Amino acid sequence: MKRFPLIIIFLVFCTMAASAQSIRQLLDSARHNKQKDFSKVIAFSTKAYDKAKAEKQIKLEAESAFLRGMGNYLSGKYDDCLRWYFESERLYTTLKDTAGLAELYSDMTIFYLRVKKFKEADEVSKKAIQYTKTTGDKKMLPTAVNNRGLMFLDDNKLDSAIAYFNESYRLYKNINDKVGMSYALDYKASALSGKNELDAALKALEESKQLRAGVGDKIGEVLAITNMGEIYLKQNRFKEATQNFLQTIKDAKALKYVELELYGYEILGQTYAAQGMFDKAYAYQKQYLELKDKAMDAKHNKDIEELQTKYQSEKKEQQNKLLTAQYKEQKAELSRNQIGIYALIATILLLAVIFYLVYNRYRLKEQARFREAMLEEEHLRTQAIMDAEENERQRLARELHDGIGQLLCSARRQLEFSQLDTSPEDDGGAALQMLDDSIKEVRDLSHSMMPPYILNKNLREAIEEFIGRLNNKHLVNINTEWVNADAIDIDKTTTLMIYRSVQEIISNVFKHAKAKNIHIELVNHDTELTLMIVDDGVGFDKDKLFKTSKGLGLKNIESRIAYIGGSLDIDTKPGKGVTYIIELPILSAAS
Repeated sequence: MKRFPLIIIFLVFCTMAASAQSIRQLLDSARHNKQKDFSKVIAFSTKAYDKAKAEKQIKLEAESAFLRGMGNYLSGKYDDCLRWYFESERLYTTLKDTAGLAELYSDMTIFYLRVKKFKEADEVSKKAIQYTKTTGDKKMLPTAVNNRGLMFLDDNKLDSAIAYFNESYRLYKNINDKVGMSYALDYKASALSGKNELDAALKALEESKQLRAGVGDKIGEVLAITNMGEIYLKQNRFKEATQNFLQTIKDAKALKYVELELYGYEILGQTYAAQGMFDKAYAYQKQYLELKDKAMDAKHNKDIEELQTKYQSEKKEQQNKLLTAQYKEQKAELSRNQIGIYALIATILLLAVIFYLVYNRYRLKEQARFREAMLEEEHLRTQAIMDAEENERQRLARELHDGIGQLLCSARRQLEFSQLDTSPEDDGGAALQMLDDSIKEVRDLSHSMMPPYILNKNLREAIEEFIGRLNNKHLVNINTEWVNADAIDIDKTTTLMIYRSVQEIISNVFKHAKAKNIHIELVNHDTELTLMIVDDGVGFDKDKLFKTSKGLGLKNIESRIAYIGGSLDIDTKPGKGVTYIIELPILSAAS
């Protein structure tokens, strides 16, 4: 009984998601057809609009109205276009959808330019740029700027148009949109040609041609070639114009671009006529007329095929009517089958919800178990550090009692004897020597607890100072190698933890390893620190040692290194010596 509401909520959610997806699919289909079939743009956007309005999905309703207006614009139905643009504007404004308004106003600019309403085009193009900058849409901004340039171009304000085309070119270049850059250059060339700056226009078209060739835009490339030919013709550079128009015809044939091929024959005929070469002008004019007749025949044949298709469709429609009765009979049977399918789907959904609940419960248990394991590990690590600190305190107490304490007691006795008349004269000198020895013991002990170099974050000098004190009689041959060690940048806690680990390792080597040679190597890799200590002593059984209380010192070292985010690797066998490798990411240590 408790699961039933969950199933209802799940089904409602799935239904809403499927509905939204259906509207989105209709809108995607409308956008896909805006370069192919304008009637489909209207059809798909109309269905999307009605569905979105019925389901009160205002954002999708606004987008549907926008695409519906675009479809009507492309179809030449300007009154319907403007009506749907206004409806989209109202909905987007209600939602305060800046991105939607930016796209809408950018397209409205083109609409107003088509109907020669420059005042309205000026207003919406400003809004398009403003809203696009607000949204930070780097892809839409250059288009909005380019459209405003087209407004000035159509209004014959050529200097302003060129300024906006230059800006749109720069913005397209920033996002590496070579197609957009080529469009901006094409429009700029038109403005420059209008100002009779023909060389500059040719330069812009040449760059546009190179850009389109680079992205494989064959049609754009041949259009740029054609436009360059027109400017050559305007400059009376007949040779260059002829070459370009011949290239236009060749490329148009390869691309099966009949309209451009027709224009190539026509403009080439005009070029030869301008040079007084009327035989060639007549020949290309004849080719133009022949191709035009073929194109008309092809269109006529296409119309006949469309009529034939329409006839076949009507014939099939009659056949469909005959099949309708059979369909109705089958529909009753299908409805019964559908009930069974719905029941099966409901069962599957119920099982899915149950599975989700069981899995979710299992997942929560696993997460709780993982957290417990992490807490246990953290507890063990903390305990190890506390044990290490306690051992250090006990060592300190032994040093104070057995070493410094005994020396101070002896010095006191010597001073007491020196006060007696019968005491030797040199008892005072012996007491002073004992006090000097005590001071030295205190200094050595304080250095072992906190070497002064660590306060200055110099790990290398701290290790060298410790080795020097421990090996003052040169009982073991110690070889050190430091690579970029003076540039190590780590905090005091990390330095101290590494120092204590080295202190424990070297002390263990002197006490237990019976080694003759020790090699210490510290390497700073900038992002990682590697410390290696190698001895040629008797070695030990690592696994066995870690299981006994004798392995506590190694566990303390491992805990210290893990505490600062590093790792300790020990490679040893009985009789084979020991290699200790400490690796520490410097960045994590610094953080």
